[in-house]
Amino acid sequence: MITIPYLTALTTYFSYGLLFAFGQFRDFFRKIFDWWHASNLEGYAPICLGLEDFYTRRLYLRIQDCFGRPIASAPDGWFDVVERYSNDNNKTLKRTDKISRCLNLGSYNYLGFTAADEYCTPRVIDSLCRFSASTCSTRVEGGTTTLHKELEECVANFVGKPAAVVFGMGYVTNSAILPVIIGKGGLIISDSLNHNSIVNGARGSGATIRVFQHNTPSHLEKVLREQIADGQPRTHRPWKKIIVVVEGIYSMEGELCKLPEIVAICKKYKAYVYLDEAHSIGAVGKTGRGVCELLGVDTADVDIMMGTFTKSFGSCGGYIAGSKELIQYLKYTCPAHLYATSISPPAAQQIISSIKVILGEDGSSRGCCCYSCFPCHPTTFSQGTYLHFCLAHQGRPS
Repeated sequence: MITIPYLTALTTYFSYGLLFAFGQFRDFFRKIFDWWHASNLEGYAPICLGLEDFYTRRLYLRIQDCFGRPIASAPDGWFDVVERYSNDNNKTLKRTDKISRCLNLGSYNYLGFTAADEYCTPRVIDSLCRFSASTCSTRVEGGTTTLHKELEECVANFVGKPAAVVFGMGYVTNSAILPVIIGKGGLIISDSLNHNSIVNGARGSGATIRVFQHNTPSHLEKVLREQIADGQPRTHRPWKKIIVVVEGIYSMEGELCKLPEIVAICKKYKAYVYLDEAHSIGAVGKTGRGVCELLGVDTADVDIMMGTFTKSFGSCGGYIAGSKELIQYLKYTCPAHLYATSISPPAAQQIISSIKVILGEDGSSRGCCCYSCFPCHPTTFSQGTYLHFCLAHQGRPS
């Protein structure tokens, strides 16, 4: 992990504290002014109350020149950033014709596939000419092409599961799937630092939710044992289903999941394992197949494998891999499959092509370059580590 100097951390927190204090001071006088000059429409409640928009008004507007900077090139290891200026103390920013060449440290481009690639790009362009930019339809109507079928087979083979289904958005993959596979009478046990998409999916399911301490198998076992003993709230009936949800790599912490221990506990208590590999699939493991390969866990012991294509594969969307029965059930019932526009054909081709490069099926040895130097053992690392290795092995500035 990168060590941050104490002086830098303290001055940063002090700056935020100063902005917060002055913002509260100004809001105090704003309330007095608004009390004398009410501006709300009669009969309407204010859209924002209290501190709901405080951060935007008093902090973000003053430092927004650091965020949301438009780029004018592919989001590769190095990219062009549009320069901006403000004439009203950062309330609004205006673009200029100037660009700056910057090192990209805020990207999920783990393997460098977002830029033009000698193998992927020609095939993506060909798919765009053949299938167009979008199917303009859901999967169950006119949105399933031969590319979608090939992609699902490719993903299933890559992660080591019998079948897979793909979706057009990674966030929706979690938030839409969990309410379909579990509901009232079920129990979701979630890692305390799981992604927001998992949190929202769990809340929308109607199932009972319990949280265990981050990446702590012993606490997971304690929670499982207590919940099985107590049963459902009020009735104390046995749970209809128990699902333990974890991530392969926790992106904000850069920590690997203690998957072998968690799988062993779930097998002991007959609980299902739901593994989110958004940040690990394609990036770790001897052949890039994720934490199961890295940690020596049989994929048959992980009931539901979820992942996204926005990181290692340089595309968009997500997938669920599991048994053929599970995938068939999801295709019949999941709203993200039934009502959402299918993943763009060029995006699907990009994923297929990048997987072939990773596996060495493109006729080159590029697929092994990142894994030959990346530490293939349980450790703690940051996203910057991915970027360093990937850029260094593609001959780009690092």
